[in-house]
Amino acid sequence: MSALNKIKRPIAWPALFLTGIVTIALKICVNNLEIPRISPAEGYVIGKVSDIEKKNGSTYLYLKNISFSGENTKELTDIKNSSLLTFNSGCVCILDDANVHIGENVTVAGKISVFEKARNPGEFDSRKYYISKGYLFRASACSLKKNDGRKDLIKNTAYETREKIAGILDKTLSEKDAGMMKAILLSDKTDLDRDIKNLYKDAGEGHLLAISGLHITLFAAFILFILKKTPMNLDAAYIITIVILFAYGYMIGFSASALRAIIMFTILSVGKMCKKSYDTITAMAAASFLTVCFKPLYVLQTGFLMSYAAIVGIALVLPAFTSIGKRDSKVFSTFFMSISVSLTSLPVLIDSYYKIPLYSTILNIILVPGMSILLALGILCVFTGFILPKELNVFAYLIHFLLIFYEILMKLELSIPKSVITTGARGIVRCVIYESVLIAACVFYRKTKIDFWRKNRLITNKIRLKEDYNPTGDIRRNKRKRALFSSILFIVLSSDLFFLLYFKRDNRIEFLDVGQGLCACIQYDGGVYCFDGGSTDRSGIYEYVLLPYFSYYGISDIDAWFVSHEDADHASGVADAIRNNKTGEVKVEEVIIPLVLKDNFKEVFKDINSERTKTIYAAKGDVFKTDCGDGISFEILSPTQTPFNSDSNANSLAVLVKTKEGNILFTGDSDTNAEELILEYLNVNASTFVDILQIAHHGSANNTNTKEFLQKVNPKISVISCGFKNRYNHPHKETMDNLQSIKTRILRTDYDGCISIKLD
Repeated sequence: MSALNKIKRPIAWPALFLTGIVTIALKICVNNLEIPRISPAEGYVIGKVSDIEKKNGSTYLYLKNISFSGENTKELTDIKNSSLLTFNSGCVCILDDANVHIGENVTVAGKISVFEKARNPGEFDSRKYYISKGYLFRASACSLKKNDGRKDLIKNTAYETREKIAGILDKTLSEKDAGMMKAILLSDKTDLDRDIKNLYKDAGEGHLLAISGLHITLFAAFILFILKKTPMNLDAAYIITIVILFAYGYMIGFSASALRAIIMFTILSVGKMCKKSYDTITAMAAASFLTVCFKPLYVLQTGFLMSYAAIVGIALVLPAFTSIGKRDSKVFSTFFMSISVSLTSLPVLIDSYYKIPLYSTILNIILVPGMSILLALGILCVFTGFILPKELNVFAYLIHFLLIFYEILMKLELSIPKSVITTGARGIVRCVIYESVLIAACVFYRKTKIDFWRKNRLITNKIRLKEDYNPTGDIRRNKRKRALFSSILFIVLSSDLFFLLYFKRDNRIEFLDVGQGLCACIQYDGGVYCFDGGSTDRSGIYEYVLLPYFSYYGISDIDAWFVSHEDADHASGVADAIRNNKTGEVKVEEVIIPLVLKDNFKEVFKDINSERTKTIYAAKGDVFKTDCGDGISFEILSPTQTPFNSDSNANSLAVLVKTKEGNILFTGDSDTNAEELILEYLNVNASTFVDILQIAHHGSANNTNTKEFLQKVNPKISVISCGFKNRYNHPHKETMDNLQSIKTRILRTDYDGCISIKLD
């Protein structure tokens, strides 16, 4: 018993250990969740409405306790019953409109499928995100077939209150400002302006748009400030504040960070009422324990990790920077708090977004304190919105000017060179090691500072009590030791940061899953070279697939981008990349297109910035070498300087990429004309072998991929890039038979997702 009494924070460590175990276990389960890729099935979803959301002109019904019916839904039922993780999963149904209430049992008809997992590195993982919210299935093009009219009074009241507040904000504020304030006050990002959302995200201030611990703390402080002005005693004020916070959290859906903040504030308040001291780490551990008990899937969310990382920074890292025996100024306190939170949140930020907003720490000094003003104005705007017209609501004008001020500051930040550094992703092991070293070093340094402070107090006492005492030697030794420990801390933290940030890309080629299209990326000796980049069945291919992919690998510069021809399934993403070149997201140094298709590309690349991207026109016989010496080269095998015919597919670039590890042949949508030129080249260069072949035209058998051609090329690996169950039925059976006859290894993006092949 005495040994247990000596353990500091006996509740905190078991709770944090349990949270860690649950987090690791659930992440492993989700990452290893094997669900076959299926087409949407026509059928019925029967379930209970747990939430309703209206966005983009549609009604989203969130159903729990679901079951499926219909001839084609057996596979969906099997998936639901396949594991404990999916057994209680719900379904998100999208309808044009529906008069439904939360708590009703409904039957919805539609096209039912499973949320897609990320198919490429860096891509947003819809499946993981919705699983963390308790939903695995989605149903589109839905219609309501049956509802029983029941209501959950409490949940409906919360929903209607949220909608009422949102309506007041819509009525009182401009569309843009209303979208912002609904995100800040109601955790509703449905109407958040896309450009504003990206601005906050790029500037590293995305946490201001979520209901974070900061928002809850400021909200609680605002309520307490009002209640303390009334005659009620302090205990009653704390109790009322707790009740209001839980009601507010219930209304907005208890996000991970909001739940953590509300629980911690409740513990603080109860401690105040019971005259007990408050320990941040113990309160945080209790919050994490309760979260894994009631909302275990929250541990999969980035918001959960960011929220708890911030508290760790304030509780364990910040004390290493603060003074002992005196109070630091508010400016320094805010700066050191921002630094501490940034350091502990860094691995989560890098592993989730692959970027570091370099100056966000400084910007937070201005923006974070201003949030208290913005929240207060938002609350006052809602209350006055009931009685005042938009033109007379002064709070609406103040909100507008403050948001404009925030926007100006963030744009100024992003205008500074190197304001955003693309780092690439990190593995969980490196993140855990970095976090452990950071916390251990800061805790040890804090204890060391306290020891030095005590020694200085002893020296002061000796000076006062002993007249013959000479303190010079002790003071110097103390200063030297403190300087030594400070230097060691700086070296340790710098090494720890370098360990986290150091990134070296392996030599590899990857064929991205872009649906019905083609995109390949070669990373070799530090250089990045792409071939094609487009899709016809996935919208926003650059924003949602290519850019996240480049960020995942820390790619900010593409040395050369070969584009076979101008069709959208090969060039749409490249065109967007070149347009966005103006913003400096990813710089494309050179784009290489067929000489014979020069005029065809004029419309596609009309926004090309010649100062940032050089256009090169290529034809048969051209060879492109890089600064890597003999490491990698690109040889154009087709087309010639004269077009074969008017079909742009026939005049696609065929490029042979030569590396020390092997050769890769890209064919785009080439036909038999290109095949003849390729075979002619291989006959002349008998020692040249093709190790990896990109199968032309997504596996079409209409005008390419002949058996004779494939037998002559005889690749070790054949890659087919095509959309899942596409309307062209690519790849065709004839092509598959031809490939199987030469016993090549066949890889397909529609089934395998992104195909990654290391070049070693």
